[in-house]
Amino acid sequence: MVFIPVVPHERPPSGRALDLGRRLKAEVEKFEAQYPGTSREDLRAAALLAIGEERASGPARQRVAAVMMGLVGALVALGVLLNEGRAPWPIVSMMVAAMIAAFVAVIARRARR
Repeated sequence: MVFIPVVPHERPPSGRALDLGRRLKAEVEKFEAQYPGTSREDLRAAALLAIGEERASGPARQRVAAVMMGLVGALVALGVLLNEGRAPWPIVSMMVAAMIAAFVAVIARRARR
């Protein structure tokens, strides 16, 4: 069987988007001239706030990593409890592998956005 990947065709930005991009770039340059230490994270957070995103604070990668590590710890503890004192490593390794797969899926989903 032959697999033919289908890549969705991306539309070029509209005239409005191009105009808005030019205006935003000019405003960002003015802002950076007034506040020289402006970071990319500040600009990203401001853009998210401007379009109405709820959570624009804190690095997303750190939040995802913290949640994933908490889930791995909880699943390891659950595996040890469910295994009733026997050697827990097969169950623990399966749970850790499942959490790594979930982590990779989250990263891949975020990369597509």
